[in-house]
Amino acid sequence: MKPTLVWAEMAACSGCSVSLLDNYHDVMSLLSNFDIKYDTIICDGKKIPDEVDLTIIEGGCAVTKKEIDFVRSLRAKSKVLVSIGACAATGGILNYAEGNQMPMPELDAFLPIHDVVEIDYAILGCPPAPEAIAKFLSAYLNKDLSYLLPFKTTIGKSEEKIRSIVKNGLCVSCGLCGATCPTKAIRFVEGKPVIRDERCVFCGECYFQCPRSFISFSASETKVIGDYLEYMSLRSTLKRVKNKAQSGGTVTSLFAYALDNKILDGVIVAKKSEENIWLGDPIVVTDSDELYETAGTKYSVCPILYPLKEAITTYGISKLGIVGVPCQHQALKKLDDYPVGIRHVSAKIALKVGLFCTSNFRYNAMTKLVEELGEIRPEDINKIDISAGTFNIYSRLGEVIKLPLKVVHDYEQESCRICNDFTSEFADVSVGSLGSPDNWSTVIIRNEKGREIVNGAIEEGYLIRKDMKEEEIDIVRKLSGIKKKKACSFLDMRQEYGLMLPFFSE
Repeated sequence: MKPTLVWAEMAACSGCSVSLLDNYHDVMSLLSNFDIKYDTIICDGKKIPDEVDLTIIEGGCAVTKKEIDFVRSLRAKSKVLVSIGACAATGGILNYAEGNQMPMPELDAFLPIHDVVEIDYAILGCPPAPEAIAKFLSAYLNKDLSYLLPFKTTIGKSEEKIRSIVKNGLCVSCGLCGATCPTKAIRFVEGKPVIRDERCVFCGECYFQCPRSFISFSASETKVIGDYLEYMSLRSTLKRVKNKAQSGGTVTSLFAYALDNKILDGVIVAKKSEENIWLGDPIVVTDSDELYETAGTKYSVCPILYPLKEAITTYGISKLGIVGVPCQHQALKKLDDYPVGIRHVSAKIALKVGLFCTSNFRYNAMTKLVEELGEIRPEDINKIDISAGTFNIYSRLGEVIKLPLKVVHDYEQESCRICNDFTSEFADVSVGSLGSPDNWSTVIIRNEKGREIVNGAIEEGYLIRKDMKEEEIDIVRKLSGIKKKKACSFLDMRQEYGLMLPFFSE
């Protein structure tokens, strides 16, 4: 027997209902699995039965006897009650939009549904993306409780917003919160998200989409460097790249090949800021000439995913490439698993290149690190890399300053301490310097898509390949294992001291 479904719309704009119908999946096929008893848009059924399997409430509850009694009756009749959208989750636009938006002063007070009755799940967003609604309904039908669990933990959390992640030292500066915000209320200052409260409508998308509110790491726990097909050393053959890039120039050359051959029609990369040395600004490039201008490592955090929505909507990119550190690929994995904030984006990401990363640094912390420990000015540094146990600073005069990693860790951003991924395990291709000779990159190919593009770049002469020895990749495995153990230790410490913990879904 099909589960019965009631979709009740209260004080709302019908945006969540329209989002469901906007699904590029076969919406009728999905809805055919339910016995729809009540809805104001999808069907003609207007009678709510005494027993309902699943009720979804869209919109806020006006503070009137009629509305409150209606919500209470839905709760009494429903086995599972879900609030959907910003209005139902917090009162959303009804309460927080700038200016007086309501033409009916007699209905000027609204409550989120969980303030009226106990709810089972909350689907945040304004509106939630079509894919997110479809995935929720599919998980409900399949009784996938592990997938549904995060929707339970975020009840009432949208008012905390991304600010709670930042103040608890969990923000990784991935930029995804800013990309998902429907009102552009989030900007970034030296990598950190700052909320413009006058624009915020408390939709909860920033909190839900953040990789540090919850994420599943189950896919990366079986192997110390994650799943992969093969590994190798690569370096660029392109003179324009070798003159600027670090550790082989592999990433720039790989993207150049993909752009030149129309495998990609745009890439999000970090470009050195014109205002601050080392500070990176995320930009969208659409040809290899623009790409070459961005070559070279940036040594502090960069919210690389911030222009993600812009790349799709403004630039019209349908085959997008992204390069980022492990936490940024964790954010992309979460966007793929729980696409609440951005519509139809994951399918348009055609190549994900991940960088090896022990930890990252805020701009001010990195400057303080090299000046205090390295006794060198930032403008006098040629490059920085990490080898087994040391943090290496190369001056423009050829001097190499080696610092113990254990000392350098005192300057890293707090959120890096609980990250268990060194090699960007959720990328298609992972790249770093560790394990390969000078001017070569260690490359881990994780899937067939990554293998095809790398092999194409080699065949077209953009890259040269050299096989790696087992003892060389073992160096990568060793450092990756150390990072995983360190992450567990710091998670235990945060728990011991009662600090906020990211919720890891199983």
